[in-house]
Amino acid sequence: MALPDRITPIDDYVGKWRAREPEMEIGELFVPASLRPRFRAWGALLFELREAAFELSDARVIAAKSGWWVEELVALAQGRARHPVTHALLGPGDPPWTMLARGLAECAQDDSRPADRDAALAGMMPLARGIVAMEAALFDGVHDADAERAVAVHLLLHRLLVGLTAGDAGRVPLSLLARHGVTAAELAGERGLPVRRDWARELAGSLPARLPRAGLYRRLSLAFDRQRLARLARRGRLDAGAGPATAWHAWRAARRG
Repeated sequence: MALPDRITPIDDYVGKWRAREPEMEIGELFVPASLRPRFRAWGALLFELREAAFELSDARVIAAKSGWWVEELVALAQGRARHPVTHALLGPGDPPWTMLARGLAECAQDDSRPADRDAALAGMMPLARGIVAMEAALFDGVHDADAERAVAVHLLLHRLLVGLTAGDAGRVPLSLLARHGVTAAELAGERGLPVRRDWARELAGSLPARLPRAGLYRRLSLAFDRQRLARLARRGRLDAGAGPATAWHAWRAARRG
């Protein structure tokens, strides 16, 4: 009988991330073994930051939790870490943790309803820029506008996954609701399906075709986001991909680096 893998302090956090993005566990098969601990820690951290900024139901809790993470990211720039996930990401070099902290703080304070797609993407850009800057440092990628746009779409997709009944209606633009004559209260139900499908098409159309200069983490995320958005646009389903198709997308993303 095979022995279980050694349990590490970040396993619970990695498990939360994989529950939301099970595709990335398949993608990890294509990551060099030496990079897998950093890959897992970064995925777990991004899950925590998304949750702190966008996914909690009480504005006071969002302010408290995002504020804690801003402090943690600033401390990382000084070589200190309190959280198991951030401790796993400490290392040589000078990653732009403070840029990520500023982006998180700005996005956590913005609960506005975007008027259209461009406004929705712009609202995600402070955090997207910080994420791309960090990934360039952690995974030897290049910080460019295409990668920023891919991350902004990623953030909007994951807000849609959990935020349809929230006060910001999952950041779905007001223009789409008006086009279909649907209220925010109807967005999560059957009447909101055409809105959700159109929003998936708009987000998919905003993705760059490729990110050849990005690190493998972002290339995999781009491939899986495109897969999810296509499924939502065609079938109205928000679930993650699985099976041979997901492995094929991961293989293509890995070999395009």
